[in-house]
Amino acid sequence: MSYTILLPVDGSEGSLLATRHVARIAGMVQGLKVHLVNVQPLGDDWMVRRMLKPEELTKLEQEWGEAAVAPARAILRDAGVTCTDHIVQGEVAKTIAHLAKELGCDQIVMGTWGRSALGGLLLGSVAVKVLHLASVPVTLVK
Repeated sequence: MSYTILLPVDGSEGSLLATRHVARIAGMVQGLKVHLVNVQPLGDDWMVRRMLKPEELTKLEQEWGEAAVAPARAILRDAGVTCTDHIVQGEVAKTIAHLAKELGCDQIVMGTWGRSALGGLLLGSVAVKVLHLASVPVTLVK
């Protein structure tokens, strides 16, 4: 039986902690599948559109996404875990919740900056939004 985890990463220390947590889980779960995802926010700001051509922005977002995914991929590789990378664009929390459903994930594991749930709610943190939007269990690692 396989188990599938969606692991959103942004290159932060919080996402690396979540990645290490998934690497530990991999030692206990046979057939673990991991989908690494980096969501680039929509570059629809007028200043961005004025300064960059669409193909330039796409290239930059791909580079930023790869830079965010690479450290997590290395941690998982060193733990013997294979993963599939996804670098996408969209509203971050909604996109994470949607991908978890679309990819048939059993769980989302993601880092947080260590704010309290109330503080995150007041600040509108991505992690709290994912908790509300996801249709699968969400594990927050801090």
